[in-house]
Amino acid sequence: MNENGEHKIPSSPDVVVIGGGLAGLTAASLLARAGRTVLVREKRGVVGGDARSTERDGFTFNQGPHALYRGGHAERVLATAGVTVSGGKPPVNGRLVFDGRVEIAPAGLVSLLQTRALGGREKVEIANVLARLPRLDPAVLANVTVADWIAGVVDRPRSSQMLHAIVRLGTYSNQPGAMSADVAVSQLQLALGKGVLYLNGGWQSLIDQLAATPGVHIAVDDGLDALPDVPAVIIAAGGAPVAERLTGQTFAVGAPAHASCLDLGLRRRPDENLVIGGDTPFYFSNHSAVATLAPAGHFHAAVVHYLAEGESPNAEDLMAFARHAGVRDDDVIVSRRLHRMTPVTAVPTASLGGMAGRPTVTDSGHANVFLAGDWVGPDGYLADASLASAEAAANAALAVLDATVSR
Repeated sequence: MNENGEHKIPSSPDVVVIGGGLAGLTAASLLARAGRTVLVREKRGVVGGDARSTERDGFTFNQGPHALYRGGHAERVLATAGVTVSGGKPPVNGRLVFDGRVEIAPAGLVSLLQTRALGGREKVEIANVLARLPRLDPAVLANVTVADWIAGVVDRPRSSQMLHAIVRLGTYSNQPGAMSADVAVSQLQLALGKGVLYLNGGWQSLIDQLAATPGVHIAVDDGLDALPDVPAVIIAAGGAPVAERLTGQTFAVGAPAHASCLDLGLRRRPDENLVIGGDTPFYFSNHSAVATLAPAGHFHAAVVHYLAEGESPNAEDLMAFARHAGVRDDDVIVSRRLHRMTPVTAVPTASLGGMAGRPTVTDSGHANVFLAGDWVGPDGYLADASLASAEAAANAALAVLDATVSR
């Protein structure tokens, strides 16, 4: 800082990171920890992107439901960046809605046997799929759509609906005819393995730690029209469109996934912590059941409608689904609606080869320019892809800087 307490912006940074979201800040933090001078250029007034959180009357709302997958790339890279993760593992027991009726959700063998949402043959089909799932190699399904994979593993319509519901929950997407099945299988393997965490203080807790890394400098500007003239650049903002504009390259990627979300600050604990739509693309979760996201004695829940391509959301449908969890209108202290959010920048598609078919961090067409984000690289999905590509981009930038010094 200078004598006025302001952060001094370096005039000749080693690396400029374009975008102060999760991927950009992670790459910047890793580079700064390696002793490099890093400038993050962010056109918004605040950093964090879709990982930032908002405070409303003491409730912490993420930009839609966020879960950190245990054992995934994000958890590993955050540890490398020195970020402390605090939260709780949400309960897997919940309710399943079919034909407007609320039944037990099959979260294990006992609940699978107990639920009346599925018939005997359907229970056998689902049990067989879940039993085989841990042994599947996702890579062999890279060119198979989710819809085709599900059609190949179950025969009965209700079984198919059940699997589609589980995939929507794990992928934040409702594009089964396009999405690669390697994404679905990978996400389900993580979820059924070590599970997920809801984070205390929301995902802002990660952003604050990454942004505070010594050596990370942040400048707010109006955006860039051209690549900066510095030894290395990482583009981690705006997905493929921004990267295409700055690099002059064209990237083959899938369409974004959209969802509509209703955040609820509640004065009373919901009757159910988890409700999944079996024949409708909806989901309800009480995130404060295991994480600190609400004032004492109060609760934060979220309702999500996973939108099909071209589908328009309806706000009344979200609150109607919350009623399946026992939420009443007079329970709501504060609410916030994200009419149409983008949880996935570009869905990995079967036609492009799944996750391995995404652009790599070095596909910019420029020797010193690298890409990062949830649409980049062969590893992971959602935050796992963002942080895996951020790590790879940071390492690639370090290699360029080291080569420059050695000349």
